[in-house]
Amino acid sequence: GQTIAPMDSNFRLLGGGAEGTVGGTWSWILGVVACAGIVLLQLTKRRQRARYGFGLRPMWAEITLGVVACGAVLAAIWFLNRYYLPPGLVEQRGAPPGTNISLGLAYPVLIAIGVGIVMTFIATRRRFGRYVYGIGGNPEAAELAGIKTKRTIVKTFALMGLLVGLAAVVQIARLNAAVSSLGTGMELNVIAAAVIGGTSFTGGVGTIAGALLGALVMQSLISGMVLLGIEAPLQDIVVGIVLVLAVPLATLVRRRA
Repeated sequence: GQTIAPMDSNFRLLGGGAEGTVGGTWSWILGVVACAGIVLLQLTKRRQRARYGFGLRPMWAEITLGVVACGAVLAAIWFLNRYYLPPGLVEQRGAPPGTNISLGLAYPVLIAIGVGIVMTFIATRRRFGRYVYGIGGNPEAAELAGIKTKRTIVKTFALMGLLVGLAAVVQIARLNAAVSSLGTGMELNVIAAAVIGGTSFTGGVGTIAGALLGALVMQSLISGMVLLGIEAPLQDIVVGIVLVLAVPLATLVRRRA
């Protein structure tokens, strides 16, 4: 029940901030690697669809999607590299005064991207992920189909606990303190982020990429309200309104689809 602080200096890097970044050069390298991965993924997916006789997009559409995706990645890197280390940290690193050292990508961002890639692979390429979608869509049918629903649910909760622990590590490193009330009240934001990202309350529908995008939207909304000086109770009301509006809208979109 006691607060543990301060944290180790190396551990604090996981929380981001001015020092918890990879720098401008490594950010560009990772951006190029990401672009190469996007192109490779497009080619692999196209070959698989052609092998099984599925319909293919026109080549111009594939090229356009690849250019847009790579352009978005490189634009994000360029934008992040416009932020520089504070002068005090520049002098600590022994650089001449007035030197601009780009911050680049923060470690929490890289952790989130890594988790998204791994979880997408598990959800779409592994039997466990298919079982989770099947149980969410219709647990009775999943059990009759031979899926061990209880074991899969336990594994799902264990996986959720692992991810929550990872999120707690990042948050503790960011706050430079471990408190027993960490994360209290964030459930509403998490649910809203998932629903905005396309996850269905009835289960069986949703993607990892959509959940990450929903989290980005929710955090941008909350950060904007903080910058505007909106009080915490009103922030909860706004998040609740967004959630209430997102649920019927998502239901309407699924019915039309």
